[in-house]
Amino acid sequence: MKKIHLNKWKHKTSLYLMLFCLSLPLALTPLSVSATEKETESEQTAPTSQKDASETTSETQTVESSTNDQNQNNSTISLPESSSTTSLAPSESLTSDSKKLAQKEEVVASTTVAEPKAAASSTISVPDPNLKQTILSTLGLATTAELTQTDMDKLTNLTLNSVDIYSLVGLEHATNLSSIYINVNNKITDFTPLESLTKLTFVTLQTSSLTSDNFPNLTASQGLTNLSIGGTSVDNSVLAKIVNLKALVRLYMDSNMNITNIEPLKVLPNLKSLSVQFCGITDFTVIKDFPIMSDLAAFGQNTGRNDPPTTVTRSSLKYNEDEQSVYIPFSMMPNRMTNFDGYIPPFSTSNSASNTYFDFNGTQLPASRLQIDDNGITINSVSPEEYQGIKSFEYNARLNNPAGTYAVPDGYTFYAISSGTYLHQFDVVDDGAPVTVKYQDENGQELAPSELLNGYVGATYNSKELSFQGYSLIKVDGDATGKFTDSPQTVTYIYQKNAKLLGQVTVKYIDTDGKALFGDVIQTGNIGETYHTEKKELTGYTFKNIIGNASGQYTNSPQTVTYVYEKNANPNKPEEVIPDSSDKNNVNPDSRENETTKGSKTVKDKESVVTSKEKNLPETGDKEQGMKKITLFGSFLLILGSLVLFIRFRKVD
Repeated sequence: MKKIHLNKWKHKTSLYLMLFCLSLPLALTPLSVSATEKETESEQTAPTSQKDASETTSETQTVESSTNDQNQNNSTISLPESSSTTSLAPSESLTSDSKKLAQKEEVVASTTVAEPKAAASSTISVPDPNLKQTILSTLGLATTAELTQTDMDKLTNLTLNSVDIYSLVGLEHATNLSSIYINVNNKITDFTPLESLTKLTFVTLQTSSLTSDNFPNLTASQGLTNLSIGGTSVDNSVLAKIVNLKALVRLYMDSNMNITNIEPLKVLPNLKSLSVQFCGITDFTVIKDFPIMSDLAAFGQNTGRNDPPTTVTRSSLKYNEDEQSVYIPFSMMPNRMTNFDGYIPPFSTSNSASNTYFDFNGTQLPASRLQIDDNGITINSVSPEEYQGIKSFEYNARLNNPAGTYAVPDGYTFYAISSGTYLHQFDVVDDGAPVTVKYQDENGQELAPSELLNGYVGATYNSKELSFQGYSLIKVDGDATGKFTDSPQTVTYIYQKNAKLLGQVTVKYIDTDGKALFGDVIQTGNIGETYHTEKKELTGYTFKNIIGNASGQYTNSPQTVTYVYEKNANPNKPEEVIPDSSDKNNVNPDSRENETTKGSKTVKDKESVVTSKEKNLPETGDKEQGMKKITLFGSFLLILGSLVLFIRFRKVD
């Protein structure tokens, strides 16, 4: 009985051993895969760590390079108010090398701050004694003191009201200067020391020594918001420099009669207020293009003083011999002031000398001879001799445009173009005799009406040539271009009728291959006349298209018109037999071969896909060989166990 139990126990033991051996390869497979993944992760992590180390080294080199550059830059005299040295903030995550680097940066920062103290004690040279005394007084220093960089750093505002100042040299060291005010005519002609200053916000240069040429370049002060250059000697050319000051909010240019145009200023994006009183501006229509301007002070414009004289003929003065008066319409007055909406303010109708000035040949006429209305001015008591002796006249009058008589643009808090004066000079010349321009053929027949050209003596005239169909110009009698004189002149353009010239049109008839189907037909006719071609009916061919114009006009150049035909199909040719697709016996052998080939290709494609997938599996190398060995070992144990179990069963039985 014990033996039987023992055999059963051995039987069970063998069975368990067999199951264990069977499951052993399956249990070992995940362990192998896990090991493979860990090795792969390790391989991916290594480059990242190397990259981090490389970046840390690069950042360290950059900080050190920046520190060296700053040490070199800090050796200059002019120093910024605060140092831009980079320092690393302390952190628990810093490595020991990074902490050393941070300590190094702190040492460099302390050195950078300490360096300006030596430069600050150096003496600043200010050659102009009046400028030097003004600076000392502004800083509250003794008149005998020497200025240092430390002193100049404290200078933020400066007013120069001495007429004896001739130089601004030394002021370039006042790096914190934000406001300079010159309100007196002095001897300064070089304003370049202001160009190196970067903190200017208010600049007033009201001195007649300031011109458009010596106006300084103030673009280094990007915060410059207020500029005043009233009562100077600038002209329109200074505007090209002012438009570079993009931060300007207010611009003051009063009492500069050579400023006659404000249009260039419309590019200033922040300009809100413009003062141009007592200048010479005529066109205010341009203010519609200023982006945000809302304040314009343009009172008292004095226009026309820079305009050249206008030359007019004596007849334009409209002399009335019976009344012995000359009438000058205001419509002949050029360059009048115009409001933003196109409105032109009228002239004064007062004939008093304080309101209207008028002269002949430089001699002012008394007010009693002047009669003025809104349309023009009449000069009375002008004898024929005086009229013939007028060589020039000048008109100077006030504008009649008080506040409220002109429109104000929307959105403006202040707008004034009131008052002002107009001045213009005229040169009077005698009328030249007319120039008659004739157009005729060689036989004297008129081809077009004659033209009369008028102008004053000495002025240039230009006649023009006309074109006539069928005629060619052969010569010009007289001067086509010349000057008016006191004698009449004639210019005659003479034309010759063109001879009749023949044009040619060639008509071709071809097939689609370019083969001639019919002899060429050549047509001729006078140039300008109309030609017509026709399409022919050709047996065995059908008309397809035409190249060229079937109808048109003969020209100087030969023309070709081509009719293209397509050959008809041969009616005697037997029709092609097309097999019925439903007839299985008429299957094209080529198509079978194609289907077979297609089937073979499909199989090959599937095999290619399988092969491709196998090739795309990740290679495991030695790890895969290890798995195979483990699987073989497990199989061997399984067979061994089965054999033992079989022998035990036999013995039990």
